[in-house]
Amino acid sequence: MSSDAYAIRHLAKAIANELANGGYIATYPEIRALDRAEGNLLCKKCSYPVSIQDAACPKCGTRQAIDGDGAFWKCVDCNMPISDPSTPKCPKCSGEKVRKAGPEPYECIKCGHGISDLEMPACPACGETRVVKRNHGHPSRTVVS
Repeated sequence: MSSDAYAIRHLAKAIANELANGGYIATYPEIRALDRAEGNLLCKKCSYPVSIQDAACPKCGTRQAIDGDGAFWKCVDCNMPISDPSTPKCPKCSGEKVRKAGPEPYECIKCGHGISDLEMPACPACGETRVVKRNHGHPSRTVVS
């Protein structure tokens, strides 16, 4: 094989790999999974991951979603964000226990954002100046169906 043919074949392989790894060539389920992962949206009612293109939650039909980074609760077993603490089971692992999100000892009284330094003048998320101590003695509770 000539060096030009080798170079062309090597370049073609590199381009194909870049397209595949860059997400330009994918199956529909891969595109949906990527969209859900990048969007980080959760159904407000059941915490199921949803896409921005979903008209309603595919699991429960609710038409409201929240940003997973803004969830105040997490599954104890898998650490997935949970939008509503009364959600019967974690959609990822079927765990039945939730805890307040974050390991911080304090939280903003208004929005629940974790605060580790009491010297902070205000909550970085909402600007509130009051904090409360988190109950880490009993950080989880069983969710009742």
